[in-house]
Amino acid sequence: MAILNFYLSNYMREKYLGHVMLVLAPLFDNFFLYTINDIPAAAMFNFAWEGALLIIVCEIFIRIEALPLIYRCTLEFLIVNQIPPLVYFVLPGKYHAMSATYFTFASIIDVTLGTLLMFAVANVYVNFLTKQYEELRMARYDGSHDGLTNLLNYDSFHNHMNELSQKSSKHQIICILDIDDFKKLNDTYGHLEGNDVLVYFTKRLFAEVKAHFGELASVYRFGGEEFCVSVHGVTVEDCLEMTDKLAEELRTKDYVTATGDKITVTFSGGIALGCDKKDIKNVLREADKALYYSKRHKKGSVTCAKDLEKKSTDTDMPLSY
Repeated sequence: MAILNFYLSNYMREKYLGHVMLVLAPLFDNFFLYTINDIPAAAMFNFAWEGALLIIVCEIFIRIEALPLIYRCTLEFLIVNQIPPLVYFVLPGKYHAMSATYFTFASIIDVTLGTLLMFAVANVYVNFLTKQYEELRMARYDGSHDGLTNLLNYDSFHNHMNELSQKSSKHQIICILDIDDFKKLNDTYGHLEGNDVLVYFTKRLFAEVKAHFGELASVYRFGGEEFCVSVHGVTVEDCLEMTDKLAEELRTKDYVTATGDKITVTFSGGIALGCDKKDIKNVLREADKALYYSKRHKKGSVTCAKDLEKKSTDTDMPLSY
């Protein structure tokens, strides 16, 4: 059961529990043998090396990812449960710690059958827990991702902003993008076609962001046709390069509607950079104002907040957050 607990604790990301059980199992086993006078007091401390051996063997097997978890667990049952009798038969008699009645051919058969029975029970238990874990994981995924585009959703972005608000916004960049004339596209071709355009745009946006920034960036769908990229540790110029590449990709690969019409999808954007004294929500507001400026003055462009005039009346648009 200690071995099973080790594998389950690894699966559930509570690895330390498995290590504790691997040490406690031989400790209790040796203590029981000591209390019934089958081993001397000194031999009771064999639990130390036995526990260490269990941890080493388990750590080796847990890394064999080619096999399903339950099969790795079963192989470990068979190996570990057979080690004591094998060691007993190999060691000279003076090193035997317990009575030979424990290690007969019949007892080895019993241990093997018991191990197989344990496997059957463990298999049912692991399948049950795995199903529960996957259902929980999917529920969390559905709660944090947009159902249409599979991007992180607005709730996830809200949580992200709350986390960032506890830190300095220095080197944090917020980039907001909005597909141009999306309402017109919906009115012309219908909402189903509009959804396909959103998916089309999302795939290219996500690919460009990951190609440029990897795990440094997160991509969110605000709702409708608006998207946000949050990235740390890069420059505004890096973000402009990413949006330029995205725009070029969209220009060279037109979207084709169900009726065969070719549409060049364009977007407008706003970028803002944080600093030590700037709250992350102010960075978000600046990016939103820069986006609004792009939409008003030059669709298909991306504006940096630092380039806007501080008192421009064109950017006086409230941000709903």
